[in-house]
Amino acid sequence: MKMINIDSENCFIKIALTTILESIPCTEKNDFSQLKMAAVVEATPFLELQRFQKITIEEYDLILCSEYFYRIVSEFSPSLLDKFICVDNQPEKLRQHLIDYFRQRGEKVKSNVRELSWTEMRPLFTPCEQVFINDYFSCMRAKHIARVSGNNVKSVSNKKRTIMHKLHCTTNSDFYITLHFLALLNKVTLTLHSPWVKPLASRSWIPATPPVHYAVR
Repeated sequence: MKMINIDSENCFIKIALTTILESIPCTEKNDFSQLKMAAVVEATPFLELQRFQKITIEEYDLILCSEYFYRIVSEFSPSLLDKFICVDNQPEKLRQHLIDYFRQRGEKVKSNVRELSWTEMRPLFTPCEQVFINDYFSCMRAKHIARVSGNNVKSVSNKKRTIMHKLHCTTNSDFYITLHFLALLNKVTLTLHSPWVKPLASRSWIPATPPVHYAVR
């Protein structure tokens, strides 16, 4: 029997997944020993995010993850779905998903090209939203952001709520985890700066506002 290697910090999950993989008949077309696999399954989404931050997604052929992160990939980067499999299923259903993965992988290897949908090619955030995200995740308070952007605190709260709605986030923790994971998927650029350093340019959030770029000094 060929060795199956799964990069995982969760020994229980690693053993369970290895058992399922070994139950699939090994052929030339579905030789799991030739794949570089990672299992990112921890007790909480925050711990899973920390695990994702330790690996380089592009280096893996297959990543087995929880439904929480699979949903984010499915929603905002569907062209990468051929690299992810959700493990929050019954063993037999997961086994079938793995079999389907190999069948689909064989077809896509021939072209070796990932097709991006029109939705994926569009920027996920407007320039103004990107500015707000960088300010917010640089630990700037609402009053500070309002002062820098020339808006009031209520406008800052509304901007945050709009972005959270776009990401289908209902809590601050979901907002944090989702945006940092999207950064790992190269869907958003987090250019963080010290909350005490004033950006080079301050703009109000109006439709005509051109892209604003921060520089960290």
